[in-house]
Amino acid sequence: MKLHKALIILAAGALAASAFGAAGCDGGDKLAEKTFDFGDEYYRSIAERCKLNYDEMLYDDFKEGIDLSRWVISDSVWEGWNTDQNGVRPQNVFLVNDPASPETHLLLRANGSYYDMEKDALYTEEEKPEYGDGNSLFTASQGFGVNTGACLSTIEALGPGRYDVKMKACPRVGALTSMWAYSWFTLNNGSTQQNEIDIELGLKPDFSNVFYTTWTSPDNNSNYTQPVEFFVNDGDWHVYSFDWVTDAEVPYVDYYIDGVKTLTIDSNVPTTNATLNLGIWCPSWAGGGVTNPDMEYKSADSRMFESDYAEISWWRYIPFEMQNWEQRPVQNRNYAENYVPKTLTKVPAANKCANGDFERSSSSYGYYGNPWKDYTVTDTSSESFVENSSVDPGYIENAGLETQNVCAEIVNGGLLGQWLRGAATGFRYKLTGRYRTTGDAVAAFRYTYLIGYSTSSSTNGNKTIELGSSAEWKDFEIEFTVEKENIKSIRYYLLNKAAAGNCYFDDLSLIYLGK
Repeated sequence: MKLHKALIILAAGALAASAFGAAGCDGGDKLAEKTFDFGDEYYRSIAERCKLNYDEMLYDDFKEGIDLSRWVISDSVWEGWNTDQNGVRPQNVFLVNDPASPETHLLLRANGSYYDMEKDALYTEEEKPEYGDGNSLFTASQGFGVNTGACLSTIEALGPGRYDVKMKACPRVGALTSMWAYSWFTLNNGSTQQNEIDIELGLKPDFSNVFYTTWTSPDNNSNYTQPVEFFVNDGDWHVYSFDWVTDAEVPYVDYYIDGVKTLTIDSNVPTTNATLNLGIWCPSWAGGGVTNPDMEYKSADSRMFESDYAEISWWRYIPFEMQNWEQRPVQNRNYAENYVPKTLTKVPAANKCANGDFERSSSSYGYYGNPWKDYTVTDTSSESFVENSSVDPGYIENAGLETQNVCAEIVNGGLLGQWLRGAATGFRYKLTGRYRTTGDAVAAFRYTYLIGYSTSSSTNGNKTIELGSSAEWKDFEIEFTVEKENIKSIRYYLLNKAAAGNCYFDDLSLIYLGK
């Protein structure tokens, strides 16, 4: 069955699940077996509680691309919450065919406050539109993609059933990774009805919890915070699921992580069909940011990164054959018609260090400020320093490098640093770059432990790794682990330990290695 755009928009809620089909899967029988091959007894025994309709089961691993007869790629600015996020852009959706990462098939990108189109390595110069040419990602009104995410939505509005997604959450504070069923429509009296079932990762922010919501109107919602035994930004694959049940005496939603039941919500449970969304976006409640309706102040604190990613392996929906729910037309969000995402042959490694090549000055960041902070130091062997956010970090051209290059300069001691929020206990990183020194300078790297996600969180010690002195540019590589318990973030610095002479640094890269 081929769907026309008008039908999709006006009558999505009335479409039967069979129109979506099970294409892209490896057969209904095999998928039925996969349903029960992990998790606890309660997860595996769903057929004892609900009648499953395998004939209309939906499954997509995106190996053959995104079927545009079944999905739309959202192109929308969700701007009703007085926040400086810029919605979801189709250019942040990527397919992946990387033999080294065989489970990653779909990549959803979040661009933070430090994103720069000119440094976007996933698009060639020919693929980047000119400034202000009307393309949604790169127009002035969308900030060149600053504070944007990505989202896929099913064309059909689906009903009660089991929903699963296998994914890695985006690890950055300020980027909210979600799977959610959503619909909104206008009632006969002119009011708006909103229905929603959410699994959200990275809210508040807090990666040691998962956040669940049910919603049945603009004012009726149930929000729950559930702790987990791991950090959801740990870079591992996890299966997030919910069972939506409407024909019980009290409708309810069961939530699972890796097939283990974590929570049941039996209030404000929708009984009207909804589209399923897989997405990542950058709202203010994912870690701070502006909430001033006049937009007088915009803070980079909630999105202190350039770009990072959520990875998806597969998604599945098994309908329940049950009553007490209704199908009705829903009003879909805007989407990019016939947009075909770019395919990547390698999963990109996100550089956790913003402006690591020092090619951007503070003026290029506007009201978000420079990610590198200059510090006034009273004692380079301790934590006695004051952030000098009004000082433009010392950049210098050449300094023994090739012409037109720019590097960081630390004169007569001092620290140049930035935050990595969400660096939890046990996380491992690799820092690479190059340095040189003059006079009596001694180059070093230091990281400080923070017990929370806020930039004002209390510290709990630090560690300094000496690089040494070198009259010529010298490459370095450091691997380190967040070792102390109950740590949520780190602050890291380039340092001149000697408090004399000059240190120069360039081409910094900080890559997550796992836990």
